[in-house]
Amino acid sequence: MRKTVTTVALASAVVLAGGTAAQAITGNFTEDFEHTYVGLAVFFDENGVASHRCSGALLTDTVFLTAGHCVTLDDEGTVATSARVYFEQDVQALGSAYPYDDEYGVTSTQIYSYGYTGLDEIPESKDAGVLLLDAPVQSEYPEITEYASLATAGALDRYKGAHPGNSATTTVTGYGVQESNGSQTKQVAYRERLTAESFIIGLNGTNAGGYNVKLSTSPGGGRGGTCFGDSGGPVLVGDTVTAVNSFVMNGACAGTGFGYRVDQQPVLDWLRGVVGAEWDEIEFSTL
Repeated sequence: MRKTVTTVALASAVVLAGGTAAQAITGNFTEDFEHTYVGLAVFFDENGVASHRCSGALLTDTVFLTAGHCVTLDDEGTVATSARVYFEQDVQALGSAYPYDDEYGVTSTQIYSYGYTGLDEIPESKDAGVLLLDAPVQSEYPEITEYASLATAGALDRYKGAHPGNSATTTVTGYGVQESNGSQTKQVAYRERLTAESFIIGLNGTNAGGYNVKLSTSPGGGRGGTCFGDSGGPVLVGDTVTAVNSFVMNGACAGTGFGYRVDQQPVLDWLRGVVGAEWDEIEFSTL
């Protein structure tokens, strides 16, 4: 049986080459007013045309961590020229102004990819990206005063061979599609920040290989999963980002989910190089 790989970002009006762009929280989700550092990013090409949207998390007042396939426009690795990030819990409530009016959101013109060029390189897809906001988030959202912490190198290693249980519980949060069928002729996307609990299945296997964390997307036991538009959103243990939502296997919004691990030393070294002095403002956690 051929496996279907789907990225978990969400195209606003287009489908990106190489797969469907976009993912969202499904199953037993709730409205997320807690993780105010999680935002929705809309990406633009060199002509200022909106391409797609994703989720992500602030590590400082200007550093916004997301997925590599979110910051790129194609499988050639072309990086988006600019982005606008929204932190309202219900972005859709902004009305027709979203996502083109500059009345809302904060901009970024410094966008970096870790080297993502497509999912053909799974498990090492290099699916990490970062935006440096043009101004501190408080310039538009003065109420945001807390940020996600970042897992130290190897922090997830303790979950090798993990099984359902409190020790492996994670939180997923993002903006995306709440319902989709396989042909994607039906999608329900509220553009709200939603959250749900999941758990780590393991770190090894063909599609994980130590680079990705495998997550349950089953709605059973009060849990939820991810779908289109959730790409780039954080896989949290507490308030610590351990991975970013990357792709699902065998099913639109129903297959097994994978997050690209950011607790890898090469990823952390890359991040340190692009964020500069902001590195000292990031809080780290060993879990």
